[in-house]
Amino acid sequence: MFSLVRIYVPLTTHDSKRGISTQIVDRTWDHIVEHHRSWRTDEVKPIYMTHRHLQEDTSLIVDAANPDVLADFLLSHIATIENVRGIWTINMAKIRFFKTPREHHSDLFRFTVTIDAMPKHLDRIYETISELKPGRDIIINYIAHTFQSPTASIMVSVLARSMNHIEAFVNDYVRSQEGVVDAAITFISRTTRLASPKEWKEALGPYFVAPSGKPIRDINVDDDSLIAGC
Repeated sequence: MFSLVRIYVPLTTHDSKRGISTQIVDRTWDHIVEHHRSWRTDEVKPIYMTHRHLQEDTSLIVDAANPDVLADFLLSHIATIENVRGIWTINMAKIRFFKTPREHHSDLFRFTVTIDAMPKHLDRIYETISELKPGRDIIINYIAHTFQSPTASIMVSVLARSMNHIEAFVNDYVRSQEGVVDAAITFISRTTRLASPKEWKEALGPYFVAPSGKPIRDINVDDDSLIAGC
């Protein structure tokens, strides 16, 4: 069972009685990098960690045997991290990872696309996106049903050349589909793998598939400087 765990640490705390705001130092990332190896068991494995640009959270992908094991992991190792204010777990159902041309990864930026769609269209939207082969400017890493809120049902991890390229891709391939109400794009500013190559293969290997449709066409837009400056 794969889950996306969002760990919230506020940037500041406010004392309303004294009218004083205090800046918080978020040590979550460094703490997990330092300790995750000792947390790993046969039943729960931290796999990957990301940070969403300008957000007050660190996201951790965890492979857990069941919800109870995940809860024990969160209570023992995540809830006890200094200044953690909240923990939100998102189930990643029917997750698919895609075989992609690794030689292009270093030239692209990572984004998450969260899709709001009418429920009766979810399966077709999921399958349509899953069939897309990597293009020059866009590579899809994984897709999952998350049902994370009444208006957010599918999560897609995408590598794109720039913000303009991901916007064009979402407009052409996601928002244009019947049943899609909207799609939100988030820039992922930091990532790290927490599993060794062997552990990565063991955990994710059964979920890798090769897309069977047409390649994503080249996107001719300006390569904006927004992301490069972040």
